[in-house]
Amino acid sequence: MSTHRRTEELEPITPFMMRRPEILPSFDGVIPLQSSSEPARYRVVSCLSRTFNADQVHELVMHVCRVTCVAVEILRRRQPSRILAKFADPECIERLEYMRSLLSDYMEELAVLHKRHIYPPVEFIWLNGVLTSERKLDISLGMRVGAQTHVGGLVFELKRGRWICMMVDIG
Repeated sequence: MSTHRRTEELEPITPFMMRRPEILPSFDGVIPLQSSSEPARYRVVSCLSRTFNADQVHELVMHVCRVTCVAVEILRRRQPSRILAKFADPECIERLEYMRSLLSDYMEELAVLHKRHIYPPVEFIWLNGVLTSERKLDISLGMRVGAQTHVGGLVFELKRGRWICMMVDIG
């Protein structure tokens, strides 16, 4: 009898529940111009059925890579943070500056790098993204800076016709 009651308490099956799941588009590619011998691959999945094409996604991935490289240079104190003014939200830049100030003590311990002025390039290992809407992209990426491997997360929003970085987290 208790089994019968449980069945009655369940919601009825709706036509929405019966429909077949839609296969959402994903875009795979390679990030060119790596100094590494291994190409870095990317995959961006769209939660939208057909809003973006492969060329648009590739261009967006390259934009993400450029912003990431500039963010790393800002953290190394090789570039001023104002260089990101067109590509990042002011609050994002402010947080990046704060992160740079927290890292400054650590960077002073690595004075050998500062004396030799050797700054290894950023080499991307992988990049995965999700277009959660027509105006928002969430990215996770792996990169090598010299002998160290880092993982990062970035969020971009389309504002005034431009993809603006809203959040950078590199660790």
